[in-house]
Formats: sequence, structure tokens, C-alpha cells
Amino acid sequence: MSFFGPISSPLLDEASAPVLRRALHRARIVGSFAFAQAAVQFIGFLSGILLVRTLDQREYAYFTIANTMQGTLNVLADIGISIGLISIGGRVWQDRHRFGQLITTALRLRRNLGAAATAVVTPLLYFMLVKNGASPFYAGVLIAFVLGGLLIQLSLGVLSVVPRLHSDIKTIQTIDLTGSIARLLVLFALLLLFLNASIAVAVGSAILFLQYWMLRRYVTGIIDLTAPVNDEDRGAMLGFIRGQAANSIFFCLQGQITIFLISFFGTRASSVAEVGALGRLAMIFGVLSNLLTNVFVPAFARCQSPRRLRWQYAGVVGSVAAFSILLIAGAAMVPGAFLFVLGGQYSHLQRELVLMVGGAVASALINTFWALNSSKAWIAGSWLYIPLTLGTQAALIPFTDFSSVRGVLIFNLISSVPNLFLNLVLSFRGFRSLPRAHA
Repeated sequence: MSFFGPISSPLLDEASAPVLRRALHRARIVGSFAFAQAAVQFIGFLSGILLVRTLDQREYAYFTIANTMQGTLNVLADIGISIGLISIGGRVWQDRHRFGQLITTALRLRRNLGAAATAVVTPLLYFMLVKNGASPFYAGVLIAFVLGGLLIQLSLGVLSVVPRLHSDIKTIQTIDLTGSIARLLVLFALLLLFLNASIAVAVGSAILFLQYWMLRRYVTGIIDLTAPVNDEDRGAMLGFIRGQAANSIFFCLQGQITIFLISFFGTRASSVAEVGALGRLAMIFGVLSNLLTNVFVPAFARCQSPRRLRWQYAGVVGSVAAFSILLIAGAAMVPGAFLFVLGGQYSHLQRELVLMVGGAVASALINTFWALNSSKAWIAGSWLYIPLTLGTQAALIPFTDFSSVRGVLIFNLISSVPNLFLNLVLSFRGFRSLPRAHA
């Protein structure tokens, strides 16, 4: 008998074949999605760089402020709702009517939150634009386009959970790729005619509408969009909203703190443009972010095996950490290669580049931990993020120059440390709560 005979026995091959097939299937899904998202992010990166190189610094400052505040409004309109969509949807996604009730409930709540966020944030957006040199009329035009895009995002953010929980990667890829290509082509065509901040924001809102139209057509065939609001889902989501309101609002403000600080304390609009231009380089994390949102987190939410959860968690976090280390090393050793794509007016930002990449890395890790934790509702105690961060920032204030790009970026980087460690603690506690009998 050969020494290797038992290992190649038909019985072992037959038993291991399903495992290998599943592993290969998952690898193909991840590889295919990663390739498509790399294309999406590259095209999106080209669109961003086109704007950085085309718009003068004042116009790019207006675009940065408008784009940042649209993102802020979108996040504030989502407080706790996405947590409910994933955690509840992970249990009911196979029931067309029941899943439709969940989506209808989330849409109703998100529109209400969106209206409240708009009332609070719009005056702040107007002030930031005018302070940086925009005329009242131009500020009004920019705000109108921002709110138009927000109205679309309110529905887009809810409906996008349907293909994610159904693991319909092809649909996600098609919608993302179509939007990216359309935006690049439209911006390039307008470049030959006329392009400023307001037109760039309007194009972004138009592309969001295109993606919404495509997504709604798909969702209509999957779930019952006429299903009524479900009171049980509404109660659960309101519980998430109440529990996460303070934390989510604070997290949202912290996520945009560099733009807020440099807009209020900076002495020139070009400082806002410099922070915005450097922020474009954070799009390098786009592929990882989309893999996390559309592949790994839904799989993590559906998984009920404690042992598999641990392996999935380690794989996702380890991959993001490894990529982050490589990115920081590249920014430190060859900053010119990163800054070259932004154009000559930003080539002097070598020290600021490393700080911006460090902040982007910290944000990517925090978002990874939070996405995984929230998909399992491992969020009790997350409110501690607020006093821990405020305490850190209070200690930094006497030593920070808020009028300089470098000072604001250092402040932002150090401010992220408490949230990073808190999310690690939440993960550790979540895994300890899993039933040991099935581990």
C-alpha cells in the first residue's frame, strides 16, 4: 500500500469535494466582485482627478464643501436604520412580502430623518459656502443640487440592501459600473464646454437618479414594494435610532471634521481645496469598502456558526490591516507618485499626504470593525466613543493650529484612536457572547 494511499481515498475525496467547491465558489465571487469594483473605483478615481485638475482651487473648495455636506446629510438620515435593515433583513430576506414590509418601513423612517437633517444642516452648509467666498445666489444653487441628490440617496440607500442580502453580485456590479462610466463621460463632455462646482454636483445627483432607476426596476421583481409598514420592524428600528442617535450624529461629524475645521478656521479657500484633493486619494480604499458592504458584511450577518464567524472576522480585518500597512509605507517612501495625479497646485503637500493617508487608514479600520459589529448588533456601549473622543480632542486643542492643513490632519488622526480601540472591545465582547456549545 502506498504511504499516500489513505489520503487519496475516494471517501475522503468525496467528503472534501463539497468544501472545496464552496471555497472555490466563494473565491470566484470575491475575485469577480473585486475586479469589477477595482474598475468602478478606478473610473471614479479618474472622475475625481478630472475635477481636481480642472477646477480652480476656489471652485474645488465649493465642490468639496457641497459634497461633504451631502454625505453628512445622507449619514444623518440613516441613524440606526441600516443596522436594522441588515440585522432584521438577514432573517427575513427570503420572504418576498416580509422583506417588502421591512423596506417600506425603512423608507418611511429614512425620509422623516432626512427632512429633520435638512432643516438642521442646510443653514450650516450655506454659511460654510459664503464664508469661503461663494455669493448668496451661487450658494443657493449648490444647496439645491445637494438636496436633490439627497432626496435620491434616501431611497437608494435602503433599496441597495436587497441585492446585497440576496448576494446578487452581478446586479450590484452593473449598477455601480454604469454609474461610474456615465459620470466620467458626462464630466469629460462638459469639460469641453463648461465645468464648475455647481455643475459637478448636479452631475453627481443625476447619476444617483440613474442608479436609483436601475435599482428600483430590479427590486420590484424581488420584493413586494406595496407591502405596508410593519409595526414590529418600526419599533425595532426606532429602538436602534434612539440607541444610536447621539453616537451616529457624533460619528458623522467626526468623519467630516477636517473639512469643518478648515472651513471655519482656515484663512483661505485653497486650504479647503487641499484637504479635499488629498481626500480623493482615500478612494484607494473604495474596493475594500465595497467588498465589505456588498459581500463580507451580508455573509457575516447571515452566518450563525460561531467558529465560521471567527474565521470570517479574522480574514476581513487581517486583509484590511495588511493593505493599510502597504499604503502608509508607499505614501511615506514615494509621496511624489501619489501627489503627481493631483496636479502641480498640490505637489507641495508631501507631509500632509502621510497624515491624510494615516487618517484614511484609521477610518477604514474603524468602518470595518463597525460594519461587522453592527451587522450582529454588537453595539451596546458604543456611546462611550463620544466622551472618549471629546476627552482626547480637549487635550489636543491647546497644541493644535486649526488654521493649517497639517494641524487639522494631525488632530483628525489622533481623534480616531479611541473609536478604533472601542470597536475592538465591542468585537471581543460580541464573540464572548456567542454560544460555546456550537463553537
